Amino acid sequence: MKKVLSIFTIIAFFGVIRYFYLNNPSKNETPFAICMTKRIANIDCPGCGGQRAFHQLLNGNLLEAGKLNIFIYFFAPLLAYIFFSFALKPFNINFPDIDISTRNLGLILLFFVAFTVVRNFPF
Repeated sequence: MKKVLSIFTIIAFFGVIRYFYLNNPSKNETPFAICMTKRIANIDCPGCGGQRAFHQLLNGNLLEAGKLNIFIYFFAPLLAYIFFSFALKPFNINFPDIDISTRNLGLILLFFVAFTVVRNFPF
């Protein structure tokens, strides 16, 4: 049963990837999620532009993806790694664990906060 669920999850994953590849979140006719931080507080959070950046990344526009959200280069591979490490476990395919120290996690959080502050300065 776990293998069947895993297969359906992987198929859904690639369906979402295909949807992002074919549909541009910059265009209003597609139903993409709206950033609640942007809508409520009118500031760009570290994730703002992530959907548009992911679309650009999938379409091979690497520079444009980085302009929209620099974190796409870090999070796209990380999230894919985490997803497949869980999805392939029922098939006895094990990925090495990612070990992030508390100090490094704090540095990443500090970088997110600094990025958010700098990103919202009116230049």
